[in-house]
Amino acid sequence: MKMGKIYTLAVLLLLCNTVVNAAELNFNSPPKKSGKLKISYSYNELQKNVLYDFSSAKVRKSYYERLDQLANLIAEKKYAIALRGYADSIGTYKSNWVLSQKRADAAKAYLISKGVSASLIVCTAFGSTQPVASNKTAAGRQENRRVEIKIKDIND
Repeated sequence: MKMGKIYTLAVLLLLCNTVVNAAELNFNSPPKKSGKLKISYSYNELQKNVLYDFSSAKVRKSYYERLDQLANLIAEKKYAIALRGYADSIGTYKSNWVLSQKRADAAKAYLISKGVSASLIVCTAFGSTQPVASNKTAAGRQENRRVEIKIKDIND
């Protein structure tokens, strides 16, 4: 019985990931350039991952400047963003899933506090399901505790 529940959960996760990836296909192309917004970070730098401390969903102060510029870009140019939260493999599956959602929500709350409309931000939790580095090392686990940012031009 327990294996049946695990199998069902795994199938649901794969389906959710497929739907999310299909919905975010257009989040990968750079927005069109227009206007005179002064941004000191490049488009690619604005999309770099936001990393988190172990078992924490608090945005580090070292990311404030970049997130401020991202907020300015979104507010002035009417871009939408997808925030995808992740966790390392330490802890239970459920706690990592909840933590990854809290990380995406914390980045969203920060952007909203800087004037971005909540309707322009989509948050998705992935828990520890898609590591970008090995969870066997501290450095790898740090890379996996992240929120990925994808920007989409909605001016079309």
